[in-house]
Amino acid sequence: MSPLRGVRNWLDQRLGSDDLIAPLRKKTVPLHRLSYWYFLGGITLFLFVIQVLTGILLLLYYRPGANEAFESVQYIMTRVKFGWLIRSIHAWAANLMIFTAFAHMFSVLFLKAYRKPRELTWVSGMILLFLVMGFGFSGYLAGFHLVSHRLEVPLHAE
Repeated sequence: MSPLRGVRNWLDQRLGSDDLIAPLRKKTVPLHRLSYWYFLGGITLFLFVIQVLTGILLLLYYRPGANEAFESVQYIMTRVKFGWLIRSIHAWAANLMIFTAFAHMFSVLFLKAYRKPRELTWVSGMILLFLVMGFGFSGYLAGFHLVSHRLEVPLHAE
């Protein structure tokens, strides 16, 4: 018996993990054609993880005040080591995430994968799509672009 198997058996005796994993071992995955449409959901999830990780890094230096947002982004871009790279990855991943989320929802629509028994999956996907669009819009206005800064200044001046 290998040491890894012994550790697994020891953990299983104490946690009962085999009972949790048993339904997953019997789950059959249907055969399908591997196409690019199939991977859009996973790509969107990957881009979401990139958004979370780069967002946490940007959060360390970003100040969300009306007068401080643009300056804090300029500080990130010019003074923080690799700040320009983290900000660029965050901005590009946001745009790509919106694109892949739309492409995924259209592929589900056109492939008719929203039909029974997946209606609730479709509804939750649409809610997530609108959340992604809302976060994308609020992130654009958060001072990440010179254009958004010029749009925000007249709004705050009144």
